[in-house]
Amino acid sequence: MKNLNNIRATKNILAALIASSSTYAIADIQNPDTDYSKAPQNYHVWNEALKPVDLVNSILCFTGQLKANEFINKGPYLALADEAACFKENNSNSESAQSSGANNTPSYTKIYVDATRASVNDPLIVKVWIPAMGEGEEQQSIKFKSYITKGASKENPFGSFTFNYNFYENIESTEALGGGEIKTIDIPEKIGFTFYEKESEDENRTSEKGASVVMSSDRSTGIAFTFNHQQEGEQEQGDYYGLAFNSANVLTQKAETYELLPFNSQNSSTGTEACLSRTEFDESVWRYNLFDSNTGESIKLNSGMSFRYDSNNDTVLDSYGHIGYWGLWAEHSENLVNGATIVAENPDDHNLPGVSYTISKAPGRLIKNTVEELSITNIQGVQFNYFYPDAMEFNFQSWIVEYLKVAENNVSSDGFYKVAGSSNGENGPMLTPLEAPIAISMNQNEVLNMNSDQLGGPVKYKSGDNFITFAKQEFINGSETAEGQLLASGNITLYCVDRCPVGTLEAEHLTSWNSPFSDPIQSLENVRTFSFSTSGENPLTLVRQSNSEPIRYANGLTSEGLSESNSPYSWGIRSGALVTADVLETLSAPWDIYNPAKVTVFYEWETGLNSFNQMVSVKDSNGKIQTFDKPIQFTYTHSDEKDRSENAGIYDGKVTLLNYGGNGQLGGIPSTQDDDGRYVAGFTIADGTLMGPDNKYVIKAQEIEGTMKPTPGQCSSLQLSAPPEPVPNETTTNASDIGEMPVVTGSPKVIAGVIQ
Repeated sequence: MKNLNNIRATKNILAALIASSSTYAIADIQNPDTDYSKAPQNYHVWNEALKPVDLVNSILCFTGQLKANEFINKGPYLALADEAACFKENNSNSESAQSSGANNTPSYTKIYVDATRASVNDPLIVKVWIPAMGEGEEQQSIKFKSYITKGASKENPFGSFTFNYNFYENIESTEALGGGEIKTIDIPEKIGFTFYEKESEDENRTSEKGASVVMSSDRSTGIAFTFNHQQEGEQEQGDYYGLAFNSANVLTQKAETYELLPFNSQNSSTGTEACLSRTEFDESVWRYNLFDSNTGESIKLNSGMSFRYDSNNDTVLDSYGHIGYWGLWAEHSENLVNGATIVAENPDDHNLPGVSYTISKAPGRLIKNTVEELSITNIQGVQFNYFYPDAMEFNFQSWIVEYLKVAENNVSSDGFYKVAGSSNGENGPMLTPLEAPIAISMNQNEVLNMNSDQLGGPVKYKSGDNFITFAKQEFINGSETAEGQLLASGNITLYCVDRCPVGTLEAEHLTSWNSPFSDPIQSLENVRTFSFSTSGENPLTLVRQSNSEPIRYANGLTSEGLSESNSPYSWGIRSGALVTADVLETLSAPWDIYNPAKVTVFYEWETGLNSFNQMVSVKDSNGKIQTFDKPIQFTYTHSDEKDRSENAGIYDGKVTLLNYGGNGQLGGIPSTQDDDGRYVAGFTIADGTLMGPDNKYVIKAQEIEGTMKPTPGQCSSLQLSAPPEPVPNETTTNASDIGEMPVVTGSPKVIAGVIQ
């Protein structure tokens, strides 16, 4: 229905505010009717002054996943929304990045929605209840209400609406902890909106933010004001911005208070001023989609199934979940035990039960690695995570390592160097550059174990080699029982020569970097033997044969307890390479395990206390394990001609391992921090670039972010004045009157923005 179009349009508020046009032109592939040609692109512009407006974009991106316009007057319904898709935080350098599934395990927020309209001439009212959003101490309940009186149009991409939300300690509470309002303006021949939010973070700390955006109906000129203010006890801190723009440029001003903005103060030195381009941008892409390069059709994957289950043994299917290749998400997941029954949603009728399955859990994951080799001449500019105990002596979680050369980096010898330390900050990982690079010294045949998002996970370098090795990875879930597959006989023996787990891991095994593993072996005669089976006492679990102990964390251990004891393995552990008997026979010495000429396929065992360290699969009534499509993986070499800006910089000629999980989920592009500490893509790929084996895929950006380029001296014709619509300091209404959360018994109608 048209009345909800303004919500979708408002998701591009920054583009409407800054860009000359909110449509990003691309070249068609094949013909205008292909999925590639018709796939939409969302373009928004980032600027520090527009942080409050960027929050508006995130809020409306999140609520846009609900697809309320498809369910008007159809009664309340349930939706599962992907919070991470709209509220971006980059944790690529965290310890959990060591896990194959940490950054990909699904996690959804349960939302109840009711969209009503009395007639086509009456306003559309959308009510939303979110029982729990966020994690830990920051978790809270939220109520939303949208009151929409006019839909979006070419003349006014915002339409006319008021959008309110309130925070609560729980969904039954009537005492709001804060809230906000987004509201369109009503000024003749002008379009725009205002925004205000206030939240009490605790008894002594509050935060406020607001914005007023007013522009001509053709969006060629306008004025915007924003502020972000915090108060803690008697201490206050704030950033206030003013922006004036025309078709070519944007004038920005910044000060600690509104009164001190240069246009508003006799002493212009109290604030700062900058001139930026409205037509030239540095671009970063958050999401891409892949298409068939011959037909232009979208590449679709079977990513998983949604289900319901009885979480409290009262025979009522009261809780929801989703399982896919990367793992399991479920409400009350602690009650979803091994052997529990789940009921998949019926694809033909959501009100009828679907097929029943049985949950099968294992305390870890067996990971298959297919080795690829990459010359060290192609890894300059690639950053690696290096976990080593001495990082903690400098208050870092890990080191950031790069390969540096004498001729180009002014170092004493070519090799791997520590260039920065990584630590976890309030808003994600923080990188602290070192004053001078520190060389990593290595003994003969010593292996340097690192991790790289750009190359898909673990990376190994053996001293003296002129290459590194990395691997394409996939999980073994027990379905590999066909003739010629790993588990055709129901079990397999695996052999370990490096980082071999001692057995079931107690607290004392997790105190230091080496304590979970046996002493290194010097001869293949001392190889350690492990078994892995589809059945028996420890199904789908690695077992050390010398003591018959499953490799898992012992009962009673907690992540909190391990963190308090400063264990380096609170995130989990991963074994060294495990190989089959035929591969073992090709080895001449233990260090051959990392020789890609001899070992092209090996396995690793990962275990821990987190859901992303463990394997969860589902079996049908015949005991057959259900499989889901693994992400498409392929290596990609970047270049100037493939770059969106036509300048690949340090990534020209560099190789990365890309993985595509469908619907915008392209991973593997490295991230960097800009001058503001924000994470942005290291490079962006141009629309229409061919990639994958035999160039079978073509890529197109889905979410594009632009940063305006400086244009000093070109803003002389721009002047700031008082905002035509005052920046609000309170909300005019709230969402407290939407009533009690409705009872919904059917399956989710929408998951991550996709109607089921």
